Amino acid sequence: MFQKTVALIAAAAVAISACASCSSDSAVRRIKQNGGLRVGYCSCGADQDAPFVIEKADGLTGEPASKTADSFGTNAIFTRVSTSEAYDKLLFGSVDCLWNCPPPSKELVSSLRTVETGLYYRQVIMITKDSKIERLADIKGKKLAVVSGSDAQTELHKASVMEGSLKQIIVFDTIQQILEALASGKVHCAAVDEPQAVYAAANFSGGDQGKAEFKFVETPIAECSLVIVTRADDADLCSIIAEKYVGMAQDGKIREICEKYGMERLLTSSIKDNPAEESI
Repeated sequence: MFQKTVALIAAAAVAISACASCSSDSAVRRIKQNGGLRVGYCSCGADQDAPFVIEKADGLTGEPASKTADSFGTNAIFTRVSTSEAYDKLLFGSVDCLWNCPPPSKELVSSLRTVETGLYYRQVIMITKDSKIERLADIKGKKLAVVSGSDAQTELHKASVMEGSLKQIIVFDTIQQILEALASGKVHCAAVDEPQAVYAAANFSGGDQGKAEFKFVETPIAECSLVIVTRADDADLCSIIAEKYVGMAQDGKIREICEKYGMERLLTSSIKDNPAEESI
């Protein structure tokens, strides 16, 4: 699988040399006419979108996307989109690409081009460090919190282990509110998107509840790889993105960003366990 991924992305990166002079002009022209590379990133808005977009040009979306936009001589324009609306916005032209999104459904694959990021994304059950919950089955009869619009909320409805087993599901607007509810004992557990939860927990002050520590039930509700997506007719743009991203992975920059924000767990073995020059 690793070799296959290398071959696919290498092919995409090489393709840029063949199409740059003849077809990338159209993408460059459109992007400049629109005022920049319009990047949609999947997020429910919790904790200011960390760790994916932090101060726009930083984080797991911000920095790679900004470097790609630099190659067009323009800036990246970031737009937060929910997973449910992301692919509609891309196909109808509201954004030029989607960054760090879950893979598209089978019905949409033929309309899109994707770049594998070497990152994966889990939806997990979060608990306080002293909780007696150890397995998914242990949440039976418990109060559970979830962030409105999050992927965790979507996956929670699909997870058969949850059906009819919870005492109550309480919906919050932000991951910060989730952490406060856990720390105060208002809820016993929470279904969360792991990247945002890890980053928020590391920076949680606790407020009136004081400092609290959190952990996850090891078995996830769901998980998927994260991808970068363009429309099918934007082969040139997809090739440029692939070239820039694979360069950052080979230089160890993607790994460095993950480590900076405590996101090492997002790295797949192709980035985490191999030398930088073999990443992705």
